[in-house]
Amino acid sequence: MTQSFFNFFKRFFGNLYLLVFLNGFLLASLFYFKIESNYENNLFKIIQKSIDKKIDINDTKDSILVKIMQTCSDMLHSRSVVFSNNSQDLEGFKTDFIHSATIDLMTANGACGSYSLVLARILQNYHYPVRIAQMKAYERYGAHNVIEANINTKWVVLDPLFDTYFIKPGGVGLASFLDVKNNWAYYSKQLPEGYNKSYHYNDVRYTNWEKVPIILPATKKILSIFLGQDRVDNMSLRVHFLRMYDLYFYIAFFIYIPILILTIRKIIKKKILSQSSVSFALNDTKK
Repeated sequence: MTQSFFNFFKRFFGNLYLLVFLNGFLLASLFYFKIESNYENNLFKIIQKSIDKKIDINDTKDSILVKIMQTCSDMLHSRSVVFSNNSQDLEGFKTDFIHSATIDLMTANGACGSYSLVLARILQNYHYPVRIAQMKAYERYGAHNVIEANINTKWVVLDPLFDTYFIKPGGVGLASFLDVKNNWAYYSKQLPEGYNKSYHYNDVRYTNWEKVPIILPATKKILSIFLGQDRVDNMSLRVHFLRMYDLYFYIAFFIYIPILILTIRKIIKKKILSQSSVSFALNDTKK
């Protein structure tokens, strides 16, 4: 079985015509991902510029965070009204396989998931450390997603779907998820009208380590050895995959380079063999 696979692999990548096709396909993919990446990055830069106009010298780090979240919430609310009930009509290559932040920005059809991803992406533009908090409700994690941003070495929680943030007693700053969890009776009084009270900050996780069996649990164990269990439990992997076009660009690039080298070697080898054949033919003719 192994030998058969090896022979197939050798024949597959030994075909010069196929290698030339792969080169063209990968090169076109690189251009496509780069163009889409630049477009998406420019969209979020425009959003950032719009937010910057609302920030003044009297703003604190907390109030800047709130303004960013409110802009995100207002922007996506108008889109969710249009797209939230028509998500099945959006199925396709971009939504199902790439699912970049642009999709969430333009449609918000993923509800709290879309709001959180877009806010996380905007906060990354401002260089805030962020993580996506998958809240537990209805006996399952991920029933509602919120964002945590790190300011002054402390995580604070923001809920862009409900345009909600929490102020600590005495108005001394924004509250963390843990603050809200430990004093729900106090913080629940700050909730806006229409808030779903089932989302009562009972528990949270930052990464679903069971999503990909074997691979992710093994990854978690390895990371826990080097980084510590607590740090891994509070690690949000999703925020490292917000720039999907950039990710696909680098994947395609690392596939393209060895394919290109293999193709060049194949062409050189074929040219040398062709020249040798011509040389032998000429020698035979002279004889």
